[in-house]
Amino acid sequence: MHSIKKQLSVFAVSRNADDQAAQIAHQLGATLETSESGLSGLVLEVGEAKLALRDYDRPRTRSFFVDSQIQRRVVSSRDLLGRALGPKSTTIIDATAGFGSDSFDFLRRGKRVFAVERISLIVFLLKDAVAKIENSDERKRISVLEAAAQDIIPSLPSCDVIFLDPMFEDVEKRSAKPRKAQQLLRLIAGPSSDSDSLLEVARQHAKQRVVVKRPRLSSSLGVEPDHCFMGKSIRYDVYFSRTS
Repeated sequence: MHSIKKQLSVFAVSRNADDQAAQIAHQLGATLETSESGLSGLVLEVGEAKLALRDYDRPRTRSFFVDSQIQRRVVSSRDLLGRALGPKSTTIIDATAGFGSDSFDFLRRGKRVFAVERISLIVFLLKDAVAKIENSDERKRISVLEAAAQDIIPSLPSCDVIFLDPMFEDVEKRSAKPRKAQQLLRLIAGPSSDSDSLLEVARQHAKQRVVVKRPRLSSSLGVEPDHCFMGKSIRYDVYFSRTS
């Protein structure tokens, strides 16, 4: 289990969730809280229907939960991600899955997805979200794996695309109002520190290409991409595979 940057507590927000909260706290090695008074830091709220995260050090923030059904608004003629993935891709490794927004997007595009995440808490939330997917075909097409991406990629089935969405210090400093999910990811995991080496591993094992999601004006991962798909706020850097 990779440790998180902030102490984690688990709290049942409904009476019928007490046993589940205790079990989850044990699984995650977290502190089980039985009273709402005095809650502080990062808290995993356990309800009957869902799990949610909340930073109690920021009392005005709402709870966040992983929702596999959130869909992006995409103009078909400007589907940058679809173009970056390539027309013939069917299998994808999301090597920096985070809370799964990209993994679930790939799933809705009909891809076979391997979502790789190194933080046990995030993996737990991802698996809970996957278990709640109603479409059985979609559930079968996604696997959530707890591991460091560099370690597990060589042992996974060779996939058409390996997707990277690393978090960097320079991006954090320039981001005035990051989304709640981004704030929590930074709080839990901190910035990426091994993205250059991960890119090299990915290029050695992707069948077709590696796609890196970046803020529009941020630097690339040390080497120039083979191609770029540029949007208003983000871009997708494409590196062709070195396996061919």
